[in-house]
Amino acid sequence: MKYERDIFYDHAHLSNKQKIELFYDAKEQSYEWWVDILDCEKSFARQRIEMSFENVMKKFDEESNFVIIHRKGYSEWDFYIEIGFSAMTTPDYFLWIHLKEVKLPYFIEKYNLKPKK
Repeated sequence: MKYERDIFYDHAHLSNKQKIELFYDAKEQSYEWWVDILDCEKSFARQRIEMSFENVMKKFDEESNFVIIHRKGYSEWDFYIEIGFSAMTTPDYFLWIHLKEVKLPYFIEKYNLKPKK
């Protein structure tokens, strides 16, 4: 059983508009997506909530924490791509989008992504 580290992708070159385009692109190609809320006045754990994609995207702005991660782990696991954000607000909203690993070359090429150093 071999362990492989996750790969985080640099997105500093992307404008906010390009990131939003990437989110919509990823959602269309995803096998699952969801929204969590973290409201520390109610709980110290994120809670999954029902929220439309359009409404969660209204929470995304230049202050949000944006991530693109090639999730790996142990060799017998199914590796996947995770794209998402944390709104960095109170309460905080999180968008999670999961895609099959085979989609990675498309996003690397289209959005000129390179692993962070």
